[in-house]
This record gives sequence, structure tokens and C-alpha cells, in this order.
Amino acid sequence: MEETERHLEEILSFIRQTVDQAGSKGAIIGLSGGIDSALVAALLVRALGRDRVHGLILPCESSDEDIRDAVQLAQALGLSYDIFDLTQTYMAFLQDNGMEKEENLHFANIKPRLRMTTLYFHGGLRGYLVAGTANRSEMVTGYFTKYGDGGVDFEPIADLLKDEVYLMARLFPIPESILEKPPSAGLLQGQTDEQELGFTYEELDSFIRTGEGRQALREKIFSLYRKSRHKTQPPVILDLKRNFYI
Repeated sequence: MEETERHLEEILSFIRQTVDQAGSKGAIIGLSGGIDSALVAALLVRALGRDRVHGLILPCESSDEDIRDAVQLAQALGLSYDIFDLTQTYMAFLQDNGMEKEENLHFANIKPRLRMTTLYFHGGLRGYLVAGTANRSEMVTGYFTKYGDGGVDFEPIADLLKDEVYLMARLFPIPESILEKPPSAGLLQGQTDEQELGFTYEELDSFIRTGEGRQALREKIFSLYRKSRHKTQPPVILDLKRNFYI
């Protein structure tokens, strides 16, 4: 717990410094009803105060449970929030592109990209930075959507493993329904993180810490890590080796 509290203070300092150095008025965050966005929202409120944080609940074919949990979180934190249902926007996007909806991740990834656009629109209106919610376990495996939930201004918990997220979350008034439900990206019906990854967060976190694990697990994690590096790096730029002043 001592380490958790030390990390907490470092994260709070990071949030304040990042927002203030950007000359921003505050931070905006998408509230999914999951543990990661719940923790980040709580951290933002603790670091900046309620008046400088705003939440957006952006259902897109989302479950009633996730919407309910997101609302309960905002109320528990005393956080201002708006709800904008993007389901019709999603369906209109598919129709405008001459497509019928399919149940696969290529189509589902449109949803977090619509949410990213909505967050930046409302964040810009308020003069707020967009806060990310990725943890280190997701960063290692690339378990996020490029230019979707990965399209943010800063990542407060990207160096916390999933089990550390749960430990820190216990320090805040986060509803038990969020703490207890299986982690899910919520993009496809019945989807869970661990089912899609093919291993548990416990196995993943242990491997990240120690480098130890069964051979099949090691190969799977390294494969995900290699394939997803483009998600965590800036776009590749051709260097023509010219001498520019700037």
C-alpha cells in the first residue's frame, strides 16, 4: 500500500503539471463504466478539483449496465457529465460508406474513434485536455484502438499494471459494481478483455514484472507487443537528411 500511495502522489503531480504547462483550463474524460476510466476520473478530480474536470458518457450500442455504472461513478465523484448516444452516428457512418454492420473489430473500432472525435470537440470548446485511460498491461499488448481510446493528450495511468489499477481504485469512492465486473472494451456483445487476449491479466502482469511464464504465453505476449508498436509511436517520417533551421 505504501508503494501505491507513492505512485498516487506521483500521478497527481503529473496531472497538475501536464494540464498547467499546456495552459489548459482542465481535463475531459470519457466514462465507459469500466475500472480504468473510473480510476482516471477519480485521479483528475483529486488533482484538479471538480470544477476543472468534465466527463462524457458516450454509449454506442453499449450495455445499460455500463451506462448505469458510468453515471453512478460521476455521481459518486461529484463530477459534472453529459451523455451523448453515438449509436445513430455509428449507423449513419456505415450507411454513408455503403456498408452493412458486421460483428467484428474492424467495424467495432469505429466506435472509440467516434468517441475520440466527440471528446476533442467538447474538450476544445471548454479549453480542456483529453485524458487517456490506458494502463501498462494494455500498452504492452496494444489492447486499445489507435486514434480511438489511444487518441488522447496525456495518459495518467499508463505505467500502472492492471492489478495496480485495482489497488489504487480502492482508495477512491468507486462503485463496487465497477470494481467487480470483468474488464471489457465493450465493443462487441459479450466481449471480455481476457477472452480476447487469450490469457488472464494475472498472467500478463506477472510476465511484465518478471519475464517468466509458460512458453505459449511468452510467445503470445511478445507477438502482440511487436505487432502493436506502431500504436505507441509517432507516425514514421522519412528523413531526407537536409539541413533545415527548424
